[in-house]
Amino acid sequence: MNPVTIGLDVLLALLLLTALGMGARLNGRLKALRDSHESFAKAVGELDAAARRADMALKGLHAASEEAHDSLLARIETARGLVLKLEIAGDAAEKAARRAEDSASRAALAPTPSLTPAAAPRRSIADLIAVHTPRAPEPEARHAPPAPVQATPRRRPVADEDLFAEAEDSVRPELSGLMRMSLGRAR
Repeated sequence: MNPVTIGLDVLLALLLLTALGMGARLNGRLKALRDSHESFAKAVGELDAAARRADMALKGLHAASEEAHDSLLARIETARGLVLKLEIAGDAAEKAARRAEDSASRAALAPTPSLTPAAAPRRSIADLIAVHTPRAPEPEARHAPPAPVQATPRRRPVADEDLFAEAEDSVRPELSGLMRMSLGRAR
């Protein structure tokens, strides 16, 4: 055997061993790449699941904000109606106060007879009954217009439940439950 052939065979053996070592290293790197690719796919799947959960949470928040918006609008409408009722009641109270002041001033201006017990006439029961029994109107009084009747204003309780009781009937059924909950009463 020739030394050149032996040298070439040794060189070829060294090149084959180097190629085998490089192949083993490349195989390790490819295996690491496959593992990282699998973990990357897993991370992408987890990110996708988190995005779906965030989307569902946003939809829930949107629905809750719509419900709160509807509830607030119903309460605002109720409050406006109550403000209007309060203004009407305030106007009626002012009118009643003016009428009471007018009546009081007329009563103060009218002369009051001073009756002492000795000077007070004694009336019999028949006289008292006759005074309080309605009489037939006089012929000339029939054509006179009747005196205006002053209505006494009704007084209502001022509790929140009474104020909102009328408003609950006009509010949508799904919002009336929220109004009841906000007032602290359950049905």
